[in-house]
Amino acid sequence: MSSFQQNPEQRQRSGCATAIMLVVGVILLIPGVLCAILNARMGAGAGGDPITMFVMMVALGGLGLIVFAITRK
Repeated sequence: MSSFQQNPEQRQRSGCATAIMLVVGVILLIPGVLCAILNARMGAGAGGDPITMFVMMVALGGLGLIVFAITRK
């Protein structure tokens, strides 16, 4: 096998894909963090309105994307 051919199992990760996933994860994380801060300041409990809960779930998705980007092999 020549040095230019790579076994599919030995392919290196694309740094660009990891960077894009990190950026998108941070973008998704920002609104949820801001909602959490506003809820804490206003004294709202965990049973806030549905839109706030949806935004916080999007933030959790962003956090999951960041963790996946960092830990993927």
